[in-house]
Amino acid sequence: MWYVVIAGAGWPPRSGGGCEADRQAGRIRPFLSRAASVSPNPEQLLGAVTGPRTTSLGDWIMTHSELFVGIDIAKDELVLYFHPTGDMRRIANSRTGLATLGKQLVRLGRDHILRIGFEASGGYERALAILLDRLELEAYLLDPARVRSFGRAERRLAKTDPLDASQIARCLAALHPQLTRHVHDPKAVQLAEHVRLRDLAIAQAVQMGNQLESIADRAVRKLIAAQVARLRALALRIEKAIAVLIAASPDLARRERLLRSAPGVGPIVAACLLARMPELGRLSSRQAAALVGVAPFDRQSGNTTRPARCQGGRPTVRRALYLAALSIARTGKSHLASIGKRLKNAGKPNKLALVAIMRKLIITLNAMIKNDTPFHAE
Repeated sequence: MWYVVIAGAGWPPRSGGGCEADRQAGRIRPFLSRAASVSPNPEQLLGAVTGPRTTSLGDWIMTHSELFVGIDIAKDELVLYFHPTGDMRRIANSRTGLATLGKQLVRLGRDHILRIGFEASGGYERALAILLDRLELEAYLLDPARVRSFGRAERRLAKTDPLDASQIARCLAALHPQLTRHVHDPKAVQLAEHVRLRDLAIAQAVQMGNQLESIADRAVRKLIAAQVARLRALALRIEKAIAVLIAASPDLARRERLLRSAPGVGPIVAACLLARMPELGRLSSRQAAALVGVAPFDRQSGNTTRPARCQGGRPTVRRALYLAALSIARTGKSHLASIGKRLKNAGKPNKLALVAIMRKLIITLNAMIKNDTPFHAE
């Protein structure tokens, strides 16, 4: 049953009965006698409650054949939520805690189909990913933005570690047929770190270089120019280290050779694709285009139809493909360039022509790796 406090001068008085006395005293009166159809805890609809219950380590007794495990990762702790049973467990993010977790998950995996989801957490997830890969458990690395969107669709506004874990589990349960299983590759992780550091060095060099024109003091300009030179030298050293890393891995070297056989794809673009889009070769054409953000999506409602729009995707990969598309359009030596020329001859904007080249390029690269065949000019 709900209760409401009746108070304030704006409440219209009624003659007779106890309503006016109740208003004056601010007393609590029963409200909505037929409250059985209304949730007794409306905050739960908005995710404001603390979340799932906690079970002890020895009480992991599950009755469902298929379990989705959401893991919220912090520096010192892992919070696990089991869907659809609603059980929750906290584990230390340490060597001992992960060893205990591995034993429990293997035990559960004997009687249940386990699907485990987690998000990237600035490197704190690495030990967990290694453990799940070593135990050959079915694991998925979820996009945090996608999980947040899923939570907003459920009208969850609160944010706690247990709620985050439950949100990951439910998101995985709903979307796992569309997701690609995560496979931990130490070489790929090392490559991604190098690519990220190289991009950071280049971004800082560009940012500082842009300040030179607005600095009047010659001494300061000299300091900035020296720092820009150091950052660019650092980027060159990282690029050499990236080449060594790729050459040391037969799989990475094979995929890089395939990628670089395509026009517009040099060592930087190839390294970006290997590090930022490791799923390449395991996707459909539309999935590959959508992950980059060059797949057009229809916009129609009733009798109104708007032009399709490309949006979303991975910005670092999209920037790399944009540079590749510019190179293709300028040289004009492949059938990919003819796509852009045909659109520009039809009066389409130059940007649309470049996006079309990017879309065809990423679809072609995905097919090349999937079929293990180099680029063939048509």
